[in-house]
Amino acid sequence: MSKRNLDEDMEAEVEGLEDSEEEKEEEEKEEDSDNENMEDDEEFDQETLEKISRLEAEIQENPYNYNPHTELISILRKGSDFTRLRECRERFAKLYPLSADLWIEWTQDEMKIASTEEDKMAVIQLFERGVKDYSSVDLWLEYCQFSIGGIGTPDGIATARSIYERSLTACGLHAGKGALLWESFRELESALLALQGTPSTPEQIKQHTAQKERIINLFKRQLRVPHLGIEDTFREYMDVAGTDSDANVLRDYEKAKEKLKLREDFEIRVSEKETSLDAYKEYIQFELKEKDPVRIQLVYERCITDHCLESDIWSEYLNYLDTTLGIDSVSLPVYERAVRNCPWEKNIWADYIRALERYEKDHSAVLKTFEESLLVGFTDPTAYLEVWLAYLDYTRRRTEFEKEETESMQELRIVFNRACEHLERMGGDPECEVLKYYANLEADQFRNMENARKLWTDILQVHQFKGSVWMECIQFEKIFGDKKHLRKRYERALEKTHDTPEIVAKSWLQFEREEGSLDAFEQCRKLIKIKMEKISAVRDKENRSKQEEDYQLNAKIEKKKEKDKQHRRDKRHQASSARKTTDQSESQPTQGFKMPASPASASKTVSAPPGFVPPKSVAPPPGYKGVEPPPGFKPSEGSEPPAKKARVEDTDEAKQLRTVFLSNLDFEVTENQIAEILGSSGSVREVRLVKHPNGKSRGFAFVEFETPEEAEGTLKRDNELINGRPIYISQCDPSKKKAPVFKYTTGLEKNKLFVKGLDQSITKEELSKLFAEYGELQDVRLVTYRNGHSKGLAFVEYKDEVNAAKALVKTDGMKVKDKEIQVALSNPPKRKEEGEPVQSQANVRSLGGTTQKDGFGPRGKGRSQVDFVPRSISVPAKPDPKLLAMKFVRPAGSKDQENGNGTGTGDGTGNGTSESSAAAEPKSNKDFRQMLLGSK
Repeated sequence: MSKRNLDEDMEAEVEGLEDSEEEKEEEEKEEDSDNENMEDDEEFDQETLEKISRLEAEIQENPYNYNPHTELISILRKGSDFTRLRECRERFAKLYPLSADLWIEWTQDEMKIASTEEDKMAVIQLFERGVKDYSSVDLWLEYCQFSIGGIGTPDGIATARSIYERSLTACGLHAGKGALLWESFRELESALLALQGTPSTPEQIKQHTAQKERIINLFKRQLRVPHLGIEDTFREYMDVAGTDSDANVLRDYEKAKEKLKLREDFEIRVSEKETSLDAYKEYIQFELKEKDPVRIQLVYERCITDHCLESDIWSEYLNYLDTTLGIDSVSLPVYERAVRNCPWEKNIWADYIRALERYEKDHSAVLKTFEESLLVGFTDPTAYLEVWLAYLDYTRRRTEFEKEETESMQELRIVFNRACEHLERMGGDPECEVLKYYANLEADQFRNMENARKLWTDILQVHQFKGSVWMECIQFEKIFGDKKHLRKRYERALEKTHDTPEIVAKSWLQFEREEGSLDAFEQCRKLIKIKMEKISAVRDKENRSKQEEDYQLNAKIEKKKEKDKQHRRDKRHQASSARKTTDQSESQPTQGFKMPASPASASKTVSAPPGFVPPKSVAPPPGYKGVEPPPGFKPSEGSEPPAKKARVEDTDEAKQLRTVFLSNLDFEVTENQIAEILGSSGSVREVRLVKHPNGKSRGFAFVEFETPEEAEGTLKRDNELINGRPIYISQCDPSKKKAPVFKYTTGLEKNKLFVKGLDQSITKEELSKLFAEYGELQDVRLVTYRNGHSKGLAFVEYKDEVNAAKALVKTDGMKVKDKEIQVALSNPPKRKEEGEPVQSQANVRSLGGTTQKDGFGPRGKGRSQVDFVPRSISVPAKPDPKLLAMKFVRPAGSKDQENGNGTGTGDGTGNGTSESSAAAEPKSNKDFRQMLLGSK
């Protein structure tokens, strides 16, 4: 027994020594790898090392960021650390399918260090992975040329020929580049023919003849395929075949040339990057009409190789494979490539799940694909619904429904519960489609109406005011329920429905006609009448409000039209006056009459010429407006007629109408930039950028358009960003004060939400996407500083109040970009009107909600607050309404009133007490609190 224990102890010691030796070897390997990394790091300068560290950090933070992967691989290729480079490429290939160029670079780098057979096999495996990602002629050509290195043995020759045949199957029909593969294959066979030398024996002659026949067969096969340079291929064939040329080859060659003519234009267009996608689509439609499956598949492969991110092309290709070919070994690999290239496309994932079911794959394969789709992270939450529905359909079809609950039925319930929880968490099922699906199965297949009604209760809590959802619930009760529950549903639906109560009322009335008693029918009519009266009152109010808005809008439009008409009349009057002036100036020399100088401006009196007889004073005809003076005439001060003054004022007003004022401009913005940016709103006549004496911009400008309509349209571009700053666009009105005008509605708006606590980096598009889930949006406005940076505030306006209320409940307290936002109904304070007295500084609350203490001036503590206005003319400030409760009325019968010396009044305008009485009866804090709050 002791000997056995001794043997066990010795074995344990030996194992411990072996373990320690293995640990030492591992430590030495780690040290060697660390030393190698240090040596490799020494190959790069400090700037490159910092860039490598930055790229590694970006990849660690977001592995799906494509560009850092490619940049890091490009930098590491310049070093000698192939292990680290290989790890980066493997990490990249797990996330994305690599392009053909990346695969070629990888295989070329691996070929440089491949010295053993294992290394060469690893290169072959890389080629196999690459050709599965994309059908690329260049990649297949590299693969074929690598295989030539093993033709020293019969097995190597067979392997090379097999790879070449696979490349011809994949890309041999490529009309543009396919000829490269054919030529390379012929060169291989020609090299093998040259290695045989001159045949001398019958066996060698036989081998020589067979090898030459292989080359000729390659020519024959290629001449059946339309490809660019087919004429050169035919000439080479004739040189090799000589007098033994086949007449059938000439016929195949002519047919291929005709096919090439039909496809040559497509081949030229798909080679141009600008029109490549559209050209591919036309090319695909052409091949679909030709009905050659191999060519159709090839054009699709070429298209997705050049446009791998176009999900529509992938969907069309997969649909063609499923409906036309229906071969799992062809379709499923394309599905796998499609979800790697376009993981955001929900329809491809759903079709992938259905394809696995169609081709009768294992449940584990379907479940794996479904789980992968949930891990993708769709940007649109409703995308999860499409994938869940596909998997629920699959699970339902494989469920065996029996009277007793089976294991598959339990599994179906588990899947439905999981789907409901996940979609509720992601917000992916706003219309409760999965819950409706689940409720129907509970009632129909599981025969459990209690669970089904609970599910419908959950649905109606979400859509309690929507008539269409209530009608679906009513229809559900008609099919699977009973009359008792159906009447309850009708009554509840009529009470809650706001949008279409008429449909509910009509359906309920028809049901009571068919199934109910007289009392039930009368009760139904009574409830319907009450409901419709309420609805009519609400709708009348809404119509009046809408009519008032329409009236105000029409009045504004009519006012604008009248203003435009007046502007056109003024322009016509000006043009008419200018024509009259021109005609008069042209007619004066022919009459020999020169207008005398104005008496006020002439230095001396000029006598009339000899024989001049002044004309008699004749009254002007009706409608005569006088004659304009000639150009250049300057009347004396005060001599200008009133009509002329009016026309000048009208001209200035017209100029103001077509001019807008721009402020908050970037100081680097030039007049040409402003004219170019605002030119999209109309023809810019002039841009006047206001500058300092040193020539630098002051940040505001005046822009004059050709018409007032163009200027009016430009006002809609207010807050548009130029050089990262929002520009403020307003009407040009020199008489307007500089005080800002609040353009939006004040007061409570039930369809508009006020959001605060937003992250500074959030954009308007992200905010719109967040709130659009709860209803149709009218407008979204981010509040920014003058430099364009966000204040963390926003206003979200919905089309109706119901959606706004729903969004308020759902989003208040929600975390957006790690920040908790606060949402409330918009209720901006009313702005002060002109002439309204400004509130006293003592009554204005600070931003923190406190009042300013005594002894603090408007600029801080210690500032003098001497009033320079004489008391005799100063106007006392209005008292704060909150302090009115502290004013007293002297009680009747007081001593001062009896003596007639009381200063209090019945309306509370006096101080209400004397100094002696105040001193005699001091007030406590409790007394002042009661007076201030009005409590008893």
